[in-house]
Amino acid sequence: MIFSLIGSLGLFLLGMWLLTEGLKLSGGRALESLLGLWTRSRQRGLLAGVLITGLVQSSSAVTVATIGFVNAGVLTFQHALWVVFGSNVGTTLTAWIVTFFGFSLNIDAITFPLIGVGAGLSIFSPYERGKAFGRALAGFGLLFMGIDALKDSFSGYANNIDVQVMLDNGGHGPFWGLVIGLLLTVVTQSSSAAIAIILTAVASEVAGASVAAAAVIGANIGTTSTALIATLGATLPAKRLAWAHVAFNAVTAVLALALLPLFWWLMSRFTEHPIAGGNLTLPLALFHTCFNVLGVILMWPLEPKLSRHLLSMYSQPPKQRVEMSHLDSNIATVPDLAIRALGLELSLLLDETGKLNLLGRTDQSTQTQTVDHLKQRTEQAVTFIAQCLNSRLTEKQGERLTEGLSVCHHLRNAARLYTKATTRYHTIAGYSLPAVKKLHDWLSSVDTTSHQLHHGDLALIKEHMHRLHNEYQSLKKQLLAAAVAEKAGIDLVDDTLITASLSRRYVEQVAQATSAFASFSAADSTVKSKPVPN
Repeated sequence: MIFSLIGSLGLFLLGMWLLTEGLKLSGGRALESLLGLWTRSRQRGLLAGVLITGLVQSSSAVTVATIGFVNAGVLTFQHALWVVFGSNVGTTLTAWIVTFFGFSLNIDAITFPLIGVGAGLSIFSPYERGKAFGRALAGFGLLFMGIDALKDSFSGYANNIDVQVMLDNGGHGPFWGLVIGLLLTVVTQSSSAAIAIILTAVASEVAGASVAAAAVIGANIGTTSTALIATLGATLPAKRLAWAHVAFNAVTAVLALALLPLFWWLMSRFTEHPIAGGNLTLPLALFHTCFNVLGVILMWPLEPKLSRHLLSMYSQPPKQRVEMSHLDSNIATVPDLAIRALGLELSLLLDETGKLNLLGRTDQSTQTQTVDHLKQRTEQAVTFIAQCLNSRLTEKQGERLTEGLSVCHHLRNAARLYTKATTRYHTIAGYSLPAVKKLHDWLSSVDTTSHQLHHGDLALIKEHMHRLHNEYQSLKKQLLAAAVAEKAGIDLVDDTLITASLSRRYVEQVAQATSAFASFSAADSTVKSKPVPN
């Protein structure tokens, strides 16, 4: 019997995973558009959170996506808060789906067609998004098949063991229900999965109303574990949103516990009504929705104070410069959002690399710190791309990530060549020979060109590089002639030639990075959009 229960639970979780992952990939761009356009106020952010979570069936996925938009500067922290609060209400739709479809309809009539159509799309669809939608359909079918199997398994336990009496022994039923709901959510990392399991246990008469209601509250508390895990090594916006998520669920849990006596009284009246037909899952679904909605109402006046507290609690230390502006490992699982954030980060890195000065208008130690900072951020971008490649990707998404990797490759080379060029130039900058003056003029021209590259189109970049190539050829001849005409030392002339060559290769790498970025962002004009103030 235990293996039957484990298998049923595995089937259910597999269905939930396929459903969520399939919807995230097939609807990633829709998710991006909805979050980007619908969240300009608290009301619209709340509505977006409810609707998107109801569609994707994963409050964690919506929270992660919202974190990505805050990191990308598209959403303010205050607006993102309401998306997260709305996602808590949206996730209650799972209880209604399970109640109305999982126990009331012929499971075979739903599951087999869904699995068949979904498997067909997943195998034969020519498009990756079509395959993803097929996996979502198949997951939906497996989800209901798992619910049916769980119901049979729970019924076997109910016939052999009086679980309700065991849990209610000593009047501690609500406490154990709270613990069970919390543990189920932590283990499955999905409050939707935990709620569905709880409702199935109730429908199978394994758990009573009091234990199940407390378990629903425990599931709401347990879902904060996903957000807290996501804060490990995360950016500051991610930590703020995670703790806002914890605060909301803590408030709703206290509210729900306070309402339990009233809920039990109403449930006893409801189950006696002919409409209910003895169905306990319907009032449980209603209870789950009600206390989350009441939590939103309670948080409405409290949110400004909560926002101020979290913004002051997680302020960035002045000396901390390595942390990414836009990238967070949590959004790497949602390819469309990850690519958008990557584009914004690469745009910043290109801009900052182009502003480097070979002539060293700042002191050398400051220059070294700046370049080290850029190197570390570029390496973090490469790591982020590697995380994205672990997800299922469309062909277009794979191509864009390849272009992003190319940008990082050229930026790393540019940083390395810049360091070598400036280090060598500082050893000869003190000489007052015409050869050094010619090198100085050349480096000034390189600085001007590198500053202009990121703001021009491909034709203009090609024009700049053609001009610089001609200047470089002329400079080489002048420097070689200086060895005789100026009687400059061979070693000095050799240093000027090496410095000129390194600086030329540096600006070429910047130009190639800019060209690769143009290819990366060609399919998405929003990459260059200005972030909103936060």
